[in-house]
Formats: sequence, C-alpha cells, structure tokens
Amino acid sequence: MKTIVLLELGGTISSHTYQKTSEFYNLKGESISSFIDDFSSTENINIQYELFCNKISHELTIRDLLSLGNKIQDIVDRPDVFGLVVSMGTNAMEDVAYFIGLVVNTRKSMVFTGAHFPQNNLAFDGRKNIFNALVVATSDCIQGAGVVITLNDTVVSSRWATKNKPGIPNDFSCEGFGILGYVAGSVFHQKMIPVYKHTFNSIFSIRSIRSLPKTAVLYAHFGFDIHYIQHIIDNSSVEGIISAGYGKGYQTREASELLCKAATNGIPVVRCTRAGQSVTNIDINYDDKYGSIVASDFSPHKASLLLAVCLSQGLTPPEIQDVFEEY
Repeated sequence: MKTIVLLELGGTISSHTYQKTSEFYNLKGESISSFIDDFSSTENINIQYELFCNKISHELTIRDLLSLGNKIQDIVDRPDVFGLVVSMGTNAMEDVAYFIGLVVNTRKSMVFTGAHFPQNNLAFDGRKNIFNALVVATSDCIQGAGVVITLNDTVVSSRWATKNKPGIPNDFSCEGFGILGYVAGSVFHQKMIPVYKHTFNSIFSIRSIRSLPKTAVLYAHFGFDIHYIQHIIDNSSVEGIISAGYGKGYQTREASELLCKAATNGIPVVRCTRAGQSVTNIDINYDDKYGSIVASDFSPHKASLLLAVCLSQGLTPPEIQDVFEEY
C-alpha cells in the first residue's frame, strides 16, 4: 500500500461558476477531499489529504511559496510517504512547480495538477486530472524524475511546462517539449526522463532560503522607457534583472549600455528571449561586451525565479551562468 499525500491549494479545481458553460468562477466549490471516495477502489493507494490554502494561484505570495516549499519538504521527508500530489490553480502552476523542483530535495514523486474549468462546469476535468496525478505519483519509474505536471492525460516536466493557451484546455507542453509520458486508462506510460539537475541533485535547499531577492523583468518593445533601468540602478531594491529582449534576447544599444551599467554596479543581468522558450547560446560579441548572463532556454518568468534562488545563496555571475546551463 503506497501512501500519497494530496495537498490542496485552491484554484479553479476547487471552485464553482455562476453558469455551467462559463470558463470563469466566483464561488468556492467543494474541497477536493470530496473526490477521494471516487478513487477508493484504486488498488494499493492510501490517500492522505491536507489543505494548505485556498487561493487563486496568481495571488500566492513569495511568503506562501517559501512556506509551501517547507511544507512539501516536511511531507516527502516522512518515511511512510511514497509521493505527493498538489492541486492548485493553473495560472501560476508552472512557476510554483518549477520552484519546488529547484529547492525540495527528494527522489520521491511530486505531481502537480488542477483544472481548466470549475467543478460545476459541463467540461470539468478536475476529477480525472486528480486520478491521473495519483496514477503517476504511485509509479515507480517517476521516482527521481523531478516535479511533473499532469493535465489532459499528459505528463510534462515542470522545467518545460507552460500555460501557452489560456482559456483552451491544454497539457502545458510547448510544441512537445517536456512531455515525459501519458496516462492511458489507469496506466502511466513513461517515455523519457529529464536530464537537467533538479530535486535530489540540486545544490539548492528550501531549508536555507529565508527570503527571495527582488528581481525585475524588462520586456523589450517599441517605446520602452530606458529610465526604468536607471531607476533600478539608482533607487530600487531590485537585486537582479531579467532582460527579455527581441529575438534571442537583444535590447537596443541604449538599453544594453544601461544594463551593462547595472551589471557593473553588482546587479546581475540575465539575457533571455521575450518569446518564451527558445535556445539562446552565449554570444561573446554581445554578452562579453555588456556583461550579461545567458538564460539558455528559460522563459522570462522562470528565469526570474531561478535568478532569485541563485541570489538568495550569494552566487557570483559565473556561478549563476553555470546554474542556468545545468538546471
């Protein structure tokens, strides 16, 4: 009998809508603990339910994030626990799941899921997603694979997961990137494993993080006011900058020169593409000149989380560059 802890955070999966065909919700629904009876016949699973909070995911704070990390570390450290399922809103699921994979040290399964529609919507998918998450969490082969997300019968690594079609049911994969396998019926079919560092081989630990330094994401666009950069240099408490630039991450010459000034003043600057996931190599003609760290294939928002974790541990720019290439 495998013990799986089911941790509830709120979100669409825990809500009701005012109209059965509406994608929006405004009422509190039943706790997902009410779903457990649906899975009582599932063999070899002992489900233990816990409520962490009931919040829309994009309302979670840094304090919530750190508290959640410590809570999850407590759970997976228990010798009787085989794995963990977290239900939450999908808006910030990719951010939270990736952060947990950076700072919670374990080989045990950690599976995030949620719903695209509220409980009383005609298209409610939450029960099936919870069932699939339990199937994945009890699989022996997912142990040591890091944090994953399952939606629409698909299992995606949190490293690659992205909500790229808001309003349309999707599996959080981006052009197939990050798919580790599928759930068919009540069987998880794993096809691959992630090769980057996470969880059990991460140098980061939630136990050593008391706060996360502030970071700023600067999104390149026509009409961008470069005085924002000067404000960060002169007056802000921001400790790191994500430069989400054109193409593979390029800003205008004026913006690049100010970002170089920020880097010279001790504020690390990470260059990434505003397009989201891509492949960005070190450009010695640009990065050596302007002193930027290269984000490899991170989206701006995940790059900001990784940078904040690095800064919380006092890593130097060369060390941060290594982390962006390995994690």
